[in-house]
Amino acid sequence: MSTPFIPIRSLHDEESQRLDARMTALAQEMAGVEGIDGFADSGWLPDRFFALLEQVYAVYDQFIEYQLGASELRIQCKAGCSRCCRQAVQGTFSFEIIHLYRQLRASPRYPRIHDAFLQHANVFHGLLERFGQNPANASASEDDARLFALRSYAAANLWCPLLVENACSVYAQRPVPCRMYHSLTDPILCVTPLGHTFNIEPPANANRVLAALSDRLAFPYSHSLAQGLVAFAAMREFRPWAPPPARTS
Repeated sequence: MSTPFIPIRSLHDEESQRLDARMTALAQEMAGVEGIDGFADSGWLPDRFFALLEQVYAVYDQFIEYQLGASELRIQCKAGCSRCCRQAVQGTFSFEIIHLYRQLRASPRYPRIHDAFLQHANVFHGLLERFGQNPANASASEDDARLFALRSYAAANLWCPLLVENACSVYAQRPVPCRMYHSLTDPILCVTPLGHTFNIEPPANANRVLAALSDRLAFPYSHSLAQGLVAFAAMREFRPWAPPPARTS
C-alpha cells in the first residue's frame, strides 16, 4: 500500500533478457492456442492454454528470484505470513481469473468461496461509492477514489477467501499481483502507509504480450480478483469446468 519501490539493478542484463525472452515466447504460444477466439461464446479455454500459463508462472518465479538475488535486499516475506492477503487484489489478468475458476469450481468449498468473494466485492464497491458521495471529494480523481478504497479495504481486515489455515490454498495458481508483491519491513506494516513494499512486475516484453492477451479475453470486472471471479461464475452460470458440447453439422 506504500509507494512502490523497485529494487532492481538493471532489467537489461543477459539473464533478465533470457528470462524475458522465454516468458514472451510462452505468452505468444498462449495467444496462438487454437480455440481461444471462441471464448466469448463458450466461456471455455483449452487445457493447453493453462499448461502454458503454468510454464509462464514458473519462468516468472525464476525472474523474481533472480531479481531479488541481484538486489541483495532483505525481503521479509516468508512461508506462514499472510499479512498481504487482506488487500483487494487488482490488476489481475483476465485469464488468471478464468484459471482460478477452473481450479476452484470442483471444490466442495467453492460455494463458500464464491459467497465470500461476493461480499468482498460489495465492500470494495461500497467504499468507492462512499468516497464519491463525500462532497469534499468532488474534485478528486478516480485514482484518489481507488487509493481510498484500497486502504480502507485493507483496514477492514477482510482475509482472502482462498486462505486455509493461514496459507494460500491456490499458491501455485496465484495471480501475478500476488506473486509480484514484496516487503522490506515488518509484515505488520504491509497494509499500512508505513510499510515499505514494492512490486517486481513481469519483464516488459512478456508483460506486453500477456496484457494484450488479457484484453482479448476480457469480461466485466476481469481485472479485479473478487469482482472478476464473481462475474465469471455468473457468466458461466456456475457450470463446472468442462468443454462446451461439440457442435453437430
